Amino acid sequence: MGIIFRQIRNDANDIKAIADGYRTKIGHPLWLADGLQKDAIQNSWDARVDKKHGKGWECGFSLLDIGGEEILCIEDWGTTGLNGAKFYTEEELSKILNKNKSGEDLAYFLNSNWSAKSSEEGGNRGRGKTLFLIASKEKRIFFDSLRSTDDTYICGELYLDNDKQIKFKLSYDQDAQKIFAGLTKNKISILDHYGTRIFIVNPESTIIDAIKNGEIVSFINYCRWETIKKHQAKIFIKNGDGKRYAVLPKWYEDKTDFLSKEFPLEKIKENTSYRIKKLVLRYAPNSDVPEIIKGISIQRGLMSIQCLRADELVHEEGMNDIYGWVEMDEVLEKDMKNMCEGPEHFDFAWTAKPAKYLKDYIRIKIREFAKELKIIESEEARKNKIQKTAEENALKSLSPFFKKLGLIGKHKGTHPKKPHKRKGDEPLRLSISDIIFPEGDSRRVDYGEKIVNTYVVPINELSDSVLVLVRVFIVSDEGKTEVIEEKEINLRPGRGSKIGTDEIIINSNFNKGGYSLRGRMISLEKKNWKLSDGTSIEKGTILYDRINQKFYVEVDPPESGPFRFQPEKKENKEKLFRWEPEGDNGYVIFYNELHPLIKIILDDVEKLDDYLTEQGALIALQIRLEELITEEEDRKDIDFIKLINSEDVSNVWPVFLKKYSEFMWDLKEQNGNKNKKKE
Repeated sequence: MGIIFRQIRNDANDIKAIADGYRTKIGHPLWLADGLQKDAIQNSWDARVDKKHGKGWECGFSLLDIGGEEILCIEDWGTTGLNGAKFYTEEELSKILNKNKSGEDLAYFLNSNWSAKSSEEGGNRGRGKTLFLIASKEKRIFFDSLRSTDDTYICGELYLDNDKQIKFKLSYDQDAQKIFAGLTKNKISILDHYGTRIFIVNPESTIIDAIKNGEIVSFINYCRWETIKKHQAKIFIKNGDGKRYAVLPKWYEDKTDFLSKEFPLEKIKENTSYRIKKLVLRYAPNSDVPEIIKGISIQRGLMSIQCLRADELVHEEGMNDIYGWVEMDEVLEKDMKNMCEGPEHFDFAWTAKPAKYLKDYIRIKIREFAKELKIIESEEARKNKIQKTAEENALKSLSPFFKKLGLIGKHKGTHPKKPHKRKGDEPLRLSISDIIFPEGDSRRVDYGEKIVNTYVVPINELSDSVLVLVRVFIVSDEGKTEVIEEKEINLRPGRGSKIGTDEIIINSNFNKGGYSLRGRMISLEKKNWKLSDGTSIEKGTILYDRINQKFYVEVDPPESGPFRFQPEKKENKEKLFRWEPEGDNGYVIFYNELHPLIKIILDDVEKLDDYLTEQGALIALQIRLEELITEEEDRKDIDFIKLINSEDVSNVWPVFLKKYSEFMWDLKEQNGNKNKKKE
């Protein structure tokens, strides 16, 4: 019989393979921060002392500086610590691992691909803890733990050695205290409560960025919302500017304004024992639902594993506005985890049973829900079409009036105009100043061409940070929306990082026609501030919605006029219309969708057309008067000349009313004649 050798492992390759698995399954640039928070919190939650309620449990991520070395500390409270048998030799360790007994947390924590967790617990593949090493640029972590079973204090170090083997050092009690003091340069006290601290040495820059800008809190909110909702779980991020606790996103609150239906305890497939505890579906058009939760969240172990997009399950218009979640009973949850769930805990194999049963069940219920609501196309798309048509019709009607007043659009007129006084910047805003179109001033973009610097930069000129959602998206003239990028960030005073993409390449996915590149900033927390127009900042308040870059695919832009209309939402009684200059293109007139005068006619194209036309005429008069006051050489209108020379404000309204009355008389007369011809 030959000599038996132990296989020489290349742990560096194993680490890379595991990292690639997480990167592929998570699928966004901050995959490492997202995966780390998910596994770290789940491990801590599984170790909680109060298994039923999680009372006294807390978990946090803190960025530390130890002697100039950046460290990420993951710490918990209300947990058992790394319990299990003590071991001093490799032989003792091997015996512990091969017995596969539960409660041997210490041995399994220190050895990849080993786990003694039961199938009911959050992660029993032994893979997630490797993320701690992946998260370190040096592939090195250290830890300490105070154990609830025997009050033993332990300290250890886990690292990838030069021989590509993962190795660890371990010590107990007084020896452990000395080792810990050396590792932390006496800057951190030893643990004084039952639990565990993991210190990731020199963490990857994407993790640091996600902590500093608050995006990791967003990942936690949407992954652990059920834990927060049902157990008031405390999960925090601590940086130089204090603690921030994860919160329940408003989308998962019990009381919402959305149309909702709850399907109670029910079998998902006849002749099986698989049941859901609850399926909740909500229809939320026009509500800026974050992309991260669009679809049906599959909850397992009080965390979200994967979202199934409603519009991919049911291929009908309007499905994109449906979201919700499903909670599984014990039998279904156990088999979904053991038979279908990916090792990274971010997806399921939907062709395997019982995942296929669950997916089919959700699809059927979405169809039922949509049928009850009579959803044919999304309310957002339908409203966009109505408003777009009304805006275009109003501008056509106003065109003769513009010419009569001498209001001109881009590249028209006989002499250059003096620059108009620009409205001051909002303290919370988005900038898209770097955008470049292929033909310069022309907004036509043909197939194969690209628009460059299609990102926004969030700016905060206030004295405090604010948690916001920033969305960059494209809206076609038909009302279809595609999100380019969406981020939740803690926007500190100053300029934030770019959000969007470096370029948009125009390909066959774009139909011929007009599009708008939009940017929007939404508050995700209540603040004791007000916007410049007096709007209070609440959860869901639109802080900025003035990014609107028009472009046209394979068609020439329409003849440029002096105005365009743009809707906005303002919870301010004083805001019905407002306007501001828009470069060389003229003016943009904002109309408030939330004002009762406008809100009741948003679904009636004729009424909205009439109202925009009437108000647009009055606004045009005001704008023209302002222009003439600053442009003496362009004063040709006798009425306006007399008005300006008189310097008598009491004459303003009579002049406006006279011109408005003449325009509306002619317009209504023309429309009446057109209707007679049709008859």
